[in-house]
Amino acid sequence: MLLLYTVKITCIEYRFYKMALIIKLLLGYIIVGIWSYVCRAEDGTRCEQQLEQLLFNPTGHQLKALDSFGRPEAGFLNSQNTAVWYGHYSECSDLKEYRYCLMDMDVDQVVIPPGITSDSNIRWGICVPENCTEGEINSNIDMLLDYLLKNFNANLSNATPSSSCVSDPPLPYSTGFYVTASVAGILFALTVLGSIVDTLEVTSQGDILDTPMEQPSTIPSTSTPGRGDETREDIPLMAEKGIEGYGEPEANGGCLSKLKSALKDILLAFALNRNLAKLMNVQEGPGAISCLHGMRVLSMIWIIVGHVFDSDLRRIVVLNTSDIRQSRGFLHRIILLQYYVGVDTFFFLSGVLVCYTTLGKLNRNDGHLRWHWFYIHRYIRLTPLLCTAIAFHRFIAPYFYDGPEINAQVHIVQLCDSSWWANLLYVQNFISLSKRCLHVSWYLAVDMQFFVFSPIIVYSLYRKTSLGLGQIGILLLVNVTVTAALSWQLRTPASIHDSIINNPDYFYTVYDKPYTRMPPYLFGIMIGYLLYERRMNGLSVSPTMSYLCWAVAALLACLVLAPWPYSAEINDTLAQVISTGYQTLYRLAWSGFLLWVVIFCHFGGNGLVNTILSWKAWIPLSRATYGAYLLHLILARIFWYNHIQVEYVSTILQTVTAMGVATLAYIVAGMVYVAVELPVARLEQLYLPKP
Repeated sequence: MLLLYTVKITCIEYRFYKMALIIKLLLGYIIVGIWSYVCRAEDGTRCEQQLEQLLFNPTGHQLKALDSFGRPEAGFLNSQNTAVWYGHYSECSDLKEYRYCLMDMDVDQVVIPPGITSDSNIRWGICVPENCTEGEINSNIDMLLDYLLKNFNANLSNATPSSSCVSDPPLPYSTGFYVTASVAGILFALTVLGSIVDTLEVTSQGDILDTPMEQPSTIPSTSTPGRGDETREDIPLMAEKGIEGYGEPEANGGCLSKLKSALKDILLAFALNRNLAKLMNVQEGPGAISCLHGMRVLSMIWIIVGHVFDSDLRRIVVLNTSDIRQSRGFLHRIILLQYYVGVDTFFFLSGVLVCYTTLGKLNRNDGHLRWHWFYIHRYIRLTPLLCTAIAFHRFIAPYFYDGPEINAQVHIVQLCDSSWWANLLYVQNFISLSKRCLHVSWYLAVDMQFFVFSPIIVYSLYRKTSLGLGQIGILLLVNVTVTAALSWQLRTPASIHDSIINNPDYFYTVYDKPYTRMPPYLFGIMIGYLLYERRMNGLSVSPTMSYLCWAVAALLACLVLAPWPYSAEINDTLAQVISTGYQTLYRLAWSGFLLWVVIFCHFGGNGLVNTILSWKAWIPLSRATYGAYLLHLILARIFWYNHIQVEYVSTILQTVTAMGVATLAYIVAGMVYVAVELPVARLEQLYLPKP
């Protein structure tokens, strides 16, 4: 007691009032001793009796349990009103009769002596007997708090604690887990068997599988981030009367012969050696838009790095949160945290590819397409990989989590139990954020919604250019009006990042809705139309005009990425006008920048930009980008939720982490590409008719 009093007087003398209360609450073994007297009772529950033994008379492994309790560490005053003491998670987890629990005490108000007030949030790791329920743990913590408040003249408002105890495994092994694991095993077996069949074919008949990997004059028609050049024309190797390398359909064969042929085609579609060759192939047809590969991959890396920096910024388990917030004014962080516009780049690429390839199909078929197959093919091409990501997120990833915070992530993955259907219908951007499964998939929903109405515009451009351009103009006007009205109403700052963090309604109301995301997609359709119309004659731009266009494009990019002064709060009308203008027009400006980059690179630009974006090494990565987009945050969370101590974060550490996540995401995405994405595309071309 004397020690407690001394600590109290010393802390108050140096004006560390918040530290004084926290140390009084959790001062190592002295507080543990107080707890033992409070909870001590001969007729108590088994949990209380075990706690009494643990806290009052510990022996043997009980000492290790006590040693693993969280205690105040140096630097917690730098944690933005949150004190986090995890203790020693591994030490507690290794004890068979104990389990680790994380106490979360959300304290509205702390008053230490009169007149000194502070908000605080305390998170405390404890090691308790495994027989104790979370309710019993909360009750005993309440008794401890009551005792302290009465004896040390402290006042806490709304200080009821809640505990979250870690289980091993974090989730029971469910039917979904076994089904997912079984499907993964079947896919692995198919890739091996397919490779064996392919090898036997080559050995017995010669290399009949030496087929072109790219059809001339085709470019990607799909529009997700990184669908690359995997279109109906150029992924599976289809000829007019069958698929080269898969064998010709046997029109006169019997049922057994047809079954054997179909089985062989299915196995060859999964052949690992074939699919790896396709993934790594860097050859392009004469009609390909080479710069799109570099734009796609670099945008994806920007998004991954931005997510790592952004997630660390908002994680309360970071020791030096205030330092990170202060560093947001640095140029590199300003650019990294504008990664949101990288998603607009994907929408732009989507518009380019959908328009270009659809015009080609209309031209080859005299203006006629079977539109139902147009949509069916799109759904089949996107959904298998989306289902793979959801299954991995829900049934596999949780078993890789191992740390104090895993229950928070377990709750997130369980949201898929009630909202998976929204992902399969591509309407997840219209359900509540608190109920969404695989949060990053909102992009696929918006992209699919754009795809649904895209034939109206593209067909209008095909029939009459002015009609299609008029439709685009009307949609852009609607977008500007709606975005301006919503931004003004929500008083959003001139920063996407600050808008998402500071306004909980911004993401659901503005950020992920198709009516605010249209400009990049519509600009992409326009440039796709231009590329198709000028595919034979090219486009000549004088050096003077080229320099002028580059100057305008650079200015537009700088206006989008620049740190606007009204990025934190809106305090007056002028600030609100500027912020609303930014939110309304920045996608138009970014689309204008991308439009010129594509025109310059595709129509003969030989500068450094085209050299970088058209580098052939981007092509394999471009094919795996769709998977990398869906999987990168799942993999990043596995890393984050294996932290067992409060982390000190710096720019160097974040950069190394981000590049590691990006590398791992592309490796896993490449594996998924050869095992799921490409086989589905090949089977689709084998058994389904063209649009």
